[in-house]
Amino acid sequence: MVSPVVAFGALDWGIGLDSSGNWTAGVGSEGSGAGSFGSNGGFALPGSFGLPSGSILGIIQNLLFWLLTIFGLAGIIGFVISGIMYLVAAGDSGLIDRAKEGMKYSIIGIIVGLSGFIVLQAINAWLAGSKTF
Repeated sequence: MVSPVVAFGALDWGIGLDSSGNWTAGVGSEGSGAGSFGSNGGFALPGSFGLPSGSILGIIQNLLFWLLTIFGLAGIIGFVISGIMYLVAAGDSGLIDRAKEGMKYSIIGIIVGLSGFIVLQAINAWLAGSKTF
């Protein structure tokens, strides 16, 4: 017979010994419904509660790498759109100038994004204590 330890409303949360001497824990009328602590197995709580399992530095690195990826993709998409604008300009000098400026800014954006990636790699190597880059 298992004796309940704590009661919450209609459910009993119980921890105790069963008839063969093994520890049991669970929810139910007599603490049944969970694993045993004895030789027949173990009682395990879920290890993950939806929280990141890495270090804060790793989480920040992942966030920055995702942001740089999005930044680079936006630059490439801008370059493609500017190229399409240039192709369909059909002699319109205003549209050609806008397309050229868009290409220029997209290339600058990609260069800034790639240099940001290099800076992040250098900072990561520096924080990790690496002697070489």
